[in-house]
Amino acid sequence: MDQAERIAAEHECAKLVRRYCVLVDEYRHEELVGLWAADGLWETWKGPLKGHAEMRAYLDAKAQTDTTIHMAHNIVIDLIDDVSATGTATFTYYGTSRDDPAATTPRVVGRYFDRFVRTADGWRLAHRRTDITFRAP
Repeated sequence: MDQAERIAAEHECAKLVRRYCVLVDEYRHEELVGLWAADGLWETWKGPLKGHAEMRAYLDAKAQTDTTIHMAHNIVIDLIDDVSATGTATFTYYGTSRDDPAATTPRVVGRYFDRFVRTADGWRLAHRRTDITFRAP
């Protein structure tokens, strides 16, 4: 893999991290699930989800009344080879709900730990683990 291909792969993986934030905030569940490989693993704070069907069920069961903003920053992608990469990103989560419609401080700050895989459809998440560093009271 030459330098241009490496940069392109790193860019595509970082774009998945950022796209996740947009899609989860807009409740675009079908597109969100499509960021993962078919057999992908998503470790949520409620437990692991394996594959698209479990991810869809989890997302569709969530209330869609909150206004949320997820921001990913300090994204670092490390290519392992032509078909796999790892990455970390810091995230900040803001959200309001019917119970607290004026909330403007971050509810959660943490890190995403990702593994990426190149599929026939391009780069996808193979695994995401979310670690929460700070949580609002």
